[in-house]
Amino acid sequence: MKRYSYLFILFFGLSVFSGCEDTLDIEPTTGVDSEESITDEVSLNRAALGTYSAMQDFDYYGLRYLLYQDVYADNMQHRGTFTTDVEVSTRNIRASNLQLASTWSGIYTTINRANIVIRGAEELEDLDEETRNRYIAEMRFIRALAHFDLLRVFGGVPVITTPTTTIPEVQNVGRSSEAEVYDAVIDDLLFAEENLGDAISNAPYRASSLAATALLARVFLQQGNNAAAEANANTVIESEQFTLLDNFGDLWVREGNSESIFELNFTPFDANGLGSASDPRTGGQKFYLRQAFFNEFAASAEQGDVRFDQTTRFERNRNRLLKYEDVAENADNVPIIRLAEMYLIRAEARARQGAPLAPAPLQVINDINMIRERAGLAPVVVLTNAQALEEILEQRRFEFVGEGMRFMDLKRYDLTCELLGFCEDEGEAFRNLWPIPLQQIEVNPELEQNPGY
Repeated sequence: MKRYSYLFILFFGLSVFSGCEDTLDIEPTTGVDSEESITDEVSLNRAALGTYSAMQDFDYYGLRYLLYQDVYADNMQHRGTFTTDVEVSTRNIRASNLQLASTWSGIYTTINRANIVIRGAEELEDLDEETRNRYIAEMRFIRALAHFDLLRVFGGVPVITTPTTTIPEVQNVGRSSEAEVYDAVIDDLLFAEENLGDAISNAPYRASSLAATALLARVFLQQGNNAAAEANANTVIESEQFTLLDNFGDLWVREGNSESIFELNFTPFDANGLGSASDPRTGGQKFYLRQAFFNEFAASAEQGDVRFDQTTRFERNRNRLLKYEDVAENADNVPIIRLAEMYLIRAEARARQGAPLAPAPLQVINDINMIRERAGLAPVVVLTNAQALEEILEQRRFEFVGEGMRFMDLKRYDLTCELLGFCEDEGEAFRNLWPIPLQQIEVNPELEQNPGY
């Protein structure tokens, strides 16, 4: 439930890019968006806020893309009749899945809005250079996040860095390789890190330099550049700009708290579907914790893990997710990057650089214990690097369920065959990537489908 005042979205409004998308109303494009004239910093700022609004779409961080990372993996499952959701929950997605088409469209809408603001900032003559670069850096941060979100589920995708306003502009854009997408993401984030400084306003609800550094840590870790991941996570931690909350449960009632590095601010006027999505007392399609994961989490609770009671509850014969509880207004905020992740990234990246059977460095042990002790668990004392990596994966699972991390983690740990059945010898390894939406393939001859679909 929303506990604090509704911040910048309420005051500024997002009419610059208003409107909603029906699941079945899919534009068959990479991303075409209407454009309001940007004539001064006021309209530029309003357009920038509209880019954040695009991220709040129900098919992006407002519900499905966020939860699908757990639903497609082994943390959550769908209960309902929508075939689109069933396909994700049973890990049998078809290229014709309209929900994925909406997600693809929603993420590219975000990218396009960012590109429109970048062009507007470049063309405004009365902006000083520092302000101009700050707005460009803010949009490049969002563009990087969006391209990375596409990369981790679709693989190589079209990298779009200029505004598109007509369908022909995007009908012949081919896919970049995964390496090229990583390069584009990292380039955007390095620019953002250098030029953002503190958030323009309302941190952590708008991007900052340290948010870019934190996202770089996540990107480098997934890419396998462990030294860079460790260095960036360390920079965020050592900045002392963020602190872990003493009580894990406070993360979900104290919005914009000291642990939050970057957070999407939802209000009753910019609502999401997360609260209702796991409440068995309300109608509609539902997403609950899988029983096996619920049981593992309960076992951790028996060891003192307070996160279990603050994350889930058995209610009406369902394992409900409690992180988003605002059923009345669906205005729970979504933390996209928080400090706990930086401790676990630093620990994982350092452990991956050592020999598996060698003792884990003290820093790795300390970082793991920062998370364990906050959760009410006894500290670990001695681990090998291999054991440390196992412990980190388990803590990430309990810490971040419902926050869009699990599928990415299983791919990084190369566990999707063992845990999800995506095995090469069974012809199922192709499911490590989602299909490119059929609607996009049909209108863009340059787009190639992922193998297996």
